[in-house]
Amino acid sequence: MATKLEKSSFNLGRRVTLATGVIILSFTVLLGRLWHLQILNGAEFRQKSEHNRLRPVFIPPSRGLMLDRNGKPLVKNRPAYSVELVPEDAPDPALTLHRLSRLIDEEPGKLDERLRDTRKRRKFEPRLLLRDVSRDVVAKVSSRKFDLPGVMINVTPTRYYLYGSLGAHTLGYIREITKEQLELPQFRGYKPGDVVGQFGLEARWEEFLQGVRGSQLVIVNASGARIGEYSYEPERPGHDVTLTLDLPTQQAADAALEGKRGAIVALQPKTGEVLALVSSPKFDPNMFSGDVPADVWKELRSGSGKILNNRAVQGVYPPGSVFKIFSALAAIDQKVISPQERITCRGGLPFGGRVFGCHKREGHGPVNLYDAIVQSCDVYFYVVGQRLGVDRIHDYAVRFGLGKQTGIKLVDEASGLMPSTAWKKKYYRDPANQKWHPGETLSVVIGQGAVTVTPLQIASSIAAVVNGGKVMRPQLVKKISSADGGFLDDDFPPEEIAHAAVDESVLKLITDAMVGVVNDPKGTGKRVRMERFPSITVGGKTGTAQVVALGAAKHEHLEDHAWFVGYAPAENPEIVAVALVENGGGGGANAAPLVKQVFEAYFLSTRGAPEQQIVSAEGAKASTSG
Repeated sequence: MATKLEKSSFNLGRRVTLATGVIILSFTVLLGRLWHLQILNGAEFRQKSEHNRLRPVFIPPSRGLMLDRNGKPLVKNRPAYSVELVPEDAPDPALTLHRLSRLIDEEPGKLDERLRDTRKRRKFEPRLLLRDVSRDVVAKVSSRKFDLPGVMINVTPTRYYLYGSLGAHTLGYIREITKEQLELPQFRGYKPGDVVGQFGLEARWEEFLQGVRGSQLVIVNASGARIGEYSYEPERPGHDVTLTLDLPTQQAADAALEGKRGAIVALQPKTGEVLALVSSPKFDPNMFSGDVPADVWKELRSGSGKILNNRAVQGVYPPGSVFKIFSALAAIDQKVISPQERITCRGGLPFGGRVFGCHKREGHGPVNLYDAIVQSCDVYFYVVGQRLGVDRIHDYAVRFGLGKQTGIKLVDEASGLMPSTAWKKKYYRDPANQKWHPGETLSVVIGQGAVTVTPLQIASSIAAVVNGGKVMRPQLVKKISSADGGFLDDDFPPEEIAHAAVDESVLKLITDAMVGVVNDPKGTGKRVRMERFPSITVGGKTGTAQVVALGAAKHEHLEDHAWFVGYAPAENPEIVAVALVENGGGGGANAAPLVKQVFEAYFLSTRGAPEQQIVSAEGAKASTSG
């Protein structure tokens, strides 16, 4: 009985069959899994394996420097820390961002938005979360690295504007490239997170300033931490751009406009090289190195101060009495009046049922061309306007570059407006409004009515008056060179874009009168005389442009605009400068002193202090005697 029982409880063949089936099934599952891993998903796991060992890192290049005309740096670079995330290294990216936001007291939504960025990105390529963070943030993130899988700190060069807001509208600023820009041909090769010039010279010369990124293969562990380097291709920095700006002159212009709204432009009349270009109110482009809050960005772009608007190039204003220079040129060249003819000013000119007033209510009495420019007599020019007609005024103004872009290579430039009978017919659809009325000419001839100009246009056109009639393209760049000396482009010659074709004798009559504006006892521009440089004679013209009609109630924002344009030395001009102060009042009192500051800084920079000039002259005399 016992033997029979033992045989029934031990069936070897059955067990062998069962074991064989289990082994075959196990091998089948194993082979299926291997086929799934190596054949179906082999490429994906191979990539993950490689990136757990070797990972490409792109090295952003340093942007080229910007220097003034004498080689003094205006814009450099500095190291900046950024916080980045590799989503593939974070098991739960949302949890990682939640921890990060609590650690550094940052809005979670801002980080989530960065993570959800839909722009093209390779696997294991870091996603930029925060740019140019403080060292305090760097310390916090570094100390909690194991709680923040996938988060890394990267060091990149960022822009540093050495003088803050100085020349901000000219130099411009950089910001992260936009989705729309990534689709444009000129940004081929750029990547999400790259910074590019978005305004001013930074944008205009982006092609040269940007440089070429480098690359590096680094060895990382399973958690994404760098443990070594494999290969390295260095980045190439951008080219340095030497500007025409003169730092002392730019600083003086900037200081002169402090606390005011307006613009100052200074340039060389013979070459068109811009020595200073200032717009106020201003901004500090260093703020764009980090993330700009939405409310701050909105205020910059569309706030009441229109801070990002470059008033020197994009702002259009009635020129007021500065425009009389071009009306006088037209009148003498067209021989509608002689320089000696006198017209009596009694404080106004009755015309068309109203009186067109002069700024001097008691009148100037009998005045000729010289007197009319020196004392800025409106009545004299009303008569000139009647004789000339609007179309001849328009013709001469356009000859000298008004009513059209100067061609400066900077930003979208305004054209201004020089009205004419043809313009009015084109501008108005209603035939009743297309007719040009003689009374409108009386406004145009003194720089009012529909006439609008930019400060840069006035500087450029007056430069043509004092250089013999050559309208020069304003230049901002002298040369471009690479850091290693392998590239140099210094072919930025003066460019004459038009010739006014006015007789030199006519130009001399006008420039003599402009010297009288500053130096004649009755001149309206006496405040621009340079007592520090008594040997340098200044010429110029004041302007006070009405914002509302005479007699209308005025508030601060409706006060007259103050203008002054001047040049020096009068006998051989080296510099032309124009100052516009929005709602500043009289040009002689409020704009002329600003130009004086610019002139003094320029001549101090180029000639040294007056006492140094005297010592130098005495030394030369002694040397000659010896």
